[in-house]
Amino acid sequence: MTVALTTMAAVSLAILVYIAVIITGTYTTQNISSDNVNASLAEQTKLDSAMRQEIATNLDYTHKANINIATLTVPLHGINLSRNQFILLYDSTPYSSKGHIALNIPCDANNPAVPLFQVLIGRAPNLAPLPLGYIGQISSLPEMCIYHGQFGFGDPVTDIVLKNVSGKTISLGGPHSVAISTHEYYIPTTPSFEQIQHQKAHS
Repeated sequence: MTVALTTMAAVSLAILVYIAVIITGTYTTQNISSDNVNASLAEQTKLDSAMRQEIATNLDYTHKANINIATLTVPLHGINLSRNQFILLYDSTPYSSKGHIALNIPCDANNPAVPLFQVLIGRAPNLAPLPLGYIGQISSLPEMCIYHGQFGFGDPVTDIVLKNVSGKTISLGGPHSVAISTHEYYIPTTPSFEQIQHQKAHS
């Protein structure tokens, strides 16, 4: 009987010790995890505070990139463009842009796939024609012809120009317009001609 009681007491004591070890380990783990979370939050708060301070006080701070969709519509009503004349549609200097452009402009009813206008893109003064796709399904020849293209997915683009290459004067009316949507802005690794010119003028 005494042996049985002694054995039960020993087993009970072992169970209590095991439970105590488990509880202590869980509590320690929770404390460590909590400490890690608190340290991580404190570090993030410190970084956020430093960034806000830099933006607020440093005149040389530059936001490197922004991913956000913005849309701009340029009505062309009342604009007359003679041969090789152009209008500036968009300028995001010093930020280069990536995006999409759609145009509702007059066209040659006999050859609508070849636009009467060029869209020139790049960083002024270095501009090049943007290949445009013709969307005949929603065009109404010859007054309302829809073209579109993607820009900025190669060389940097800060400027977009619409140029009359038809060889004749074209009068743009009520339905004519250009829609530009941008998806991303970034700072090119090399300064543009405009930036260099600006720096020289203020040095």
